[in-house]
Amino acid sequence: MTDTSVIEYEMGYRADEFGNVLNGSFSGEKSPYRCEGIAPNHWRISLAGKTILLDIQVSEKPPRKLGLFVLPVLQVRFHIKHSDEDQQAQFFDRFFKYFHKGGG
Repeated sequence: MTDTSVIEYEMGYRADEFGNVLNGSFSGEKSPYRCEGIAPNHWRISLAGKTILLDIQVSEKPPRKLGLFVLPVLQVRFHIKHSDEDQQAQFFDRFFKYFHKGGG
């Protein structure tokens, strides 16, 4: 995988909620991942004590309105760095388990 690969998703989070989940148990003490804040709404994910896997940047989009419900929309961009397909699959498996559990 090259440094220019980008994967994008829209998620039902606000930027602050997303950051809280990402910096919480997703990348906590028992996690194989470490999260480093680079700038507001920009994080770098690496394997504990190893190579950088990817950068994540988010931006809030206009909310979706479904009747009386107003849902946040967050554009999430994953900039793949130095990782192979197995590392990416493991990362995204954990990522989606944690973020779906969090209500996104």
